[in-house]
Amino acid sequence: MTLFKQIIIVLSIFQTLIFGAVMWFNFSSSSEYVKEQAYTDALHTANSLGLSISSVASVDDVSMAETMINSVFDSGYYEKIILEDMEQKILVSKEQDVIVAHVPAWFVKYLNVEVPVATSQIMIGWTPYGVLHVKLNSGHAYYQLWTIFKDVLAVFIVVSMIGLFALQLILSIILQPLKRVKEQAEAILENDFIFQKEIPFTKELKNVVSAMNSMVKKVKEIFEKEAEAVKRYHELLYHDTVTQMYNRRYLNIKIGEYLSSEAKHAQGALILISLNDFEHLKSQLGYEQSESFIRALAEGIKEIIKEHNEYVSAKLNDTDFAILAPSSSLDSFENLCEKINVMAKALTKTYALNEKEHFINIGYARYMTKLDPKELFSKADFALTSSKAKGAFSINSFVEQNSETQLVLGKEAWTHELKSAMDEKRFKLAYQNVVSIDDFSQDFQSELFVRLEDYAHHLHHAGYFMPMIMELKLGAQLDHYVIARSSELLRQNLFTCKALSINLGKEIFTQSYDWTQLEEHVHGFKKMGTQKLYFEISNGLDVPFDLLVKFSKYLRGFGYGLGIDNFVINKEGLDAIQKINPAYIKIQASYMLDLFGENGFDAPNRSLRIITDSMEIKVIATNVENSEQKEKLEKMGIKYIQGSLIAEPKMIG
Repeated sequence: MTLFKQIIIVLSIFQTLIFGAVMWFNFSSSSEYVKEQAYTDALHTANSLGLSISSVASVDDVSMAETMINSVFDSGYYEKIILEDMEQKILVSKEQDVIVAHVPAWFVKYLNVEVPVATSQIMIGWTPYGVLHVKLNSGHAYYQLWTIFKDVLAVFIVVSMIGLFALQLILSIILQPLKRVKEQAEAILENDFIFQKEIPFTKELKNVVSAMNSMVKKVKEIFEKEAEAVKRYHELLYHDTVTQMYNRRYLNIKIGEYLSSEAKHAQGALILISLNDFEHLKSQLGYEQSESFIRALAEGIKEIIKEHNEYVSAKLNDTDFAILAPSSSLDSFENLCEKINVMAKALTKTYALNEKEHFINIGYARYMTKLDPKELFSKADFALTSSKAKGAFSINSFVEQNSETQLVLGKEAWTHELKSAMDEKRFKLAYQNVVSIDDFSQDFQSELFVRLEDYAHHLHHAGYFMPMIMELKLGAQLDHYVIARSSELLRQNLFTCKALSINLGKEIFTQSYDWTQLEEHVHGFKKMGTQKLYFEISNGLDVPFDLLVKFSKYLRGFGYGLGIDNFVINKEGLDAIQKINPAYIKIQASYMLDLFGENGFDAPNRSLRIITDSMEIKVIATNVENSEQKEKLEKMGIKYIQGSLIAEPKMIG
C-alpha cells in the first residue's frame, strides 16, 4: 500500500472519529434539549390547566374539571393527562397510544426517548384539591429528534466529503515530491537520470529530494564515466588516429562475424581501395596537406556508405582502405565503387593534383557464409592487383567460376520462390541454446534460426536467402511467419524450451500494420501461457530509438524482454543500451577476447560489467567454438555462452 493511501486512511479515520464525536455530542445535546423542552411545555400546560380547574373545581363534582381536561387532551399533543386527589385516587384519566409518524422504526427502537411528566398541585382557595399530571406525546419528540438527526447527518456527510477531498488535495500537493522521487527511482532502472528542480518546502521531504538528486547525479556520473572509459578504449584499439575510421584489426573481427552470420550479413563483398604513390603525394603536398587529403578521402568514403549502417569501412594502412558491404546485389557494389571513384576524382581536383599521377584503384570480391576470411582477402587482393594493371581509377571484381544459384536468379523468380516457401511452410525452424558457462545443461534461452527447404529437400542457411529477403522487402512478412510458426509449434508441443528468442528485422517496426500485428503476437504468447519470451534485434538496426524503447517497455509489461545481437562496444552501442535497456546483449566471443584481452581484469572489462550489472543486463558471448575460448570468457566473468562448442543449431520437427 502506498504512503499516500496509508496517510489518507489514517487521517480519514481520525476525521471520521472527530466528526462522529461532534455529531454525537450535538445530537445528545439536541436530545436533552428536546426532553427539557417537552417537560417545560408539559409543565406550562399543567400549571395553566391547573389554574383553570381550580376556578371551577368542586369536591363533589369533577365534570367541569374533566371537560377542561378533555378540551386540552383532544389537541393530540399529549400522551396522558391524569387528575388525582390528595389520596392519589384518580379522578380523571386521559391516555392515548403513542404513534410515531414519519420516523423509521429502528430510530425509535434504539433511541428510546423518555419524556418527563410534569405535575401541578390544584388548590381550591387554601385547600389542596388534587394533583395534575401532564406528559407530552413522545412521538413529537421522536419526530423532532429524527429531523435534527437527519440535518446533523447531512452536515456530517457533506463536511466529511469536503474534508476528505481537501485532505486528498493537500496530501497530493505535499507528497508530490515523493511521487517524483518514485519516478526518479523507476527512471534509474531504465537508466534515465532525472533531477527534481522543484524542491519542496517541507523539511523532511526537502531532505529526501536533495538526497535523491545527489544519488541520481552520482549514478549518472558513474555510468557516464564507465561508458566513456569503454568507448575511449574501443577507439584506441579499433580506430585509426588520423582518419578516425576503423582499422584492420576491427575489420578482421567484423569479417569473421559476417562470414559466420545467420542473417543478411552472410552475403556481400569486400571492397579494397588503394591510393597510388603516397610518397610522391607527400613530397608534392607536404605532410600536413597530404594528411588532410587522406582524411578527406576517408570522410568521402564514410559519407558514401553512411546510409548503410551495416557497412564497415576501415583504413588498412597509409594508402589502402576497405569496405565490408553485406548485400546480394551486384549493381550495388558497382554503384558504390563508381561513387567512390567520382568522389576521389573530385578530391584530386580540389587539391590541384594530376589525375594521371595521383589516383585510386578499386577491387572487390564477393563472399558467402562460411567462407574463410583469408581466402576472401586473397580474392579481393587479386581483384585490386588486376585493377591496378588496368590503370587509373579502374574497378575490378573477382569472378567466381561457379556462382551460386541465388546470385543469378532474377527478382521475380526470387519473389515467387520466397512467397511460395512461406505458403507451403518450407521455411523450417532450427534452434541453438544459450547456456550457463559453468553448466551446459542449464539453458537460458533457445534462439530460433530459419532454414529454406527447396523442392529437392535440401536445407539452405539464412545467408542463402536473407539478402534477397531484405532487398525484396519481405523481412516483416518472414518475421511474422517465424513468430506464427513458433507459436504453432509450442502450442502443439512439437517444441519445448525454457525461453524462446526470435530475431526481428527493422521492417516490422516501421509499418503500423506490422507493429499492431507484432503486439497481437505478443498477446497470443501470453494467453498461451508462455512464461519467458525474448525478441532479438541486431546492433545498429536502422530503427528510431523511440520505437525500440517503446517496444522494450511493452515487452517488460508482459514479463518478456528485448535483446541486442552482435553488440559493438562503441558510442552507438552504449547509447542503445542506455536508452533501450535490453534484457541482454550478445557479443562475438572473438571480439570480446580481442577487446578485453585474456585475463579478464582489464579496466574496460570492469567498466562494461559495471554498466551491465547496474542495468541488470545479461552479457552473452556468441560463436564460442572451443574450450580455450570458454575458459578465457569464464575468467572475464561471462555467465552465458552460445556457439558450436555447446551444439550446432538443431532442426525442429
